Formats: sequence, C-alpha cells, structure tokens
Amino acid sequence: MADIFGKVLPTVKSLMDYRIFRQGVLSSNIANMDTPGYKAKDVNFEGVLEDVQQKAHIRIRATHPRHMQGGASEGLKYKVAEDPYSRIGNDSNTVDIDREMMKLTQNHLLYNASAQIVQQKLEEIKNTIRGIR
Repeated sequence: MADIFGKVLPTVKSLMDYRIFRQGVLSSNIANMDTPGYKAKDVNFEGVLEDVQQKAHIRIRATHPRHMQGGASEGLKYKVAEDPYSRIGNDSNTVDIDREMMKLTQNHLLYNASAQIVQQKLEEIKNTIRGIR
C-alpha cells in the first residue's frame, strides 16, 4: 500500500486518528463543566508528533546544544494529562467553556484539513488511473 499511496496517506491517517481522540477528550471536558472538582484534560501533542515521525520515518534531531531534548513515548500512543493552562474555579473545576470550545473548533478545522488532503490524494490517484486507460 505504501508504494501506491506513498507516505502521505498513512501520515495523515495518524493525524486524523489523533484529532478524533482529542475530540473525545475535549468533549468530555465540556460534558463535565458543571462537575465539582473536575480537572480539564488535553492530549500531549509531543507524543503524537513522535508517533507520526516514526511512521513517516522522519528523524528530528538537535543540531545545537541549546535545542530542546524530548523523550520517546514507549507503548503509549496518546498521553492524556490535566491541562496545565486551565484556571481553577470556585468549585475546583478547571473547565473554561470558552477555551474548550475554541480548542474544539480548532481541532475540527484541522481534522477537516486532513480530510481534504486525503480527498486530494485519492483524486490524484483516480486521475492517474483514468490517464492509463
């Protein structure tokens, strides 16, 4: 499959899987916005980036001693953690509905962009097949 479709579709599939997973986490935050003591969560993007790099066989390395060093995520595809940028409310709930809706909208737009990339790639393949006939 990689020979026909190249590395684009598997990479975009990984990104779309991440977007679907993150949509669930963000939706859970919104569903629990009135739950006392609930802590807003988000998905660790660095772990996803490492996963995409491994699947696409991309190596990112530090070329300067002051570059940040990252650790490899072994066995975990996505790491869900408390959102470090959330504010604590009176009931110890850290869900900010405006912020969560913004993240949900951003995630949705990026998912749609990935879907358009897949659609364009499949259209290119279809046009190639038509040209062979």
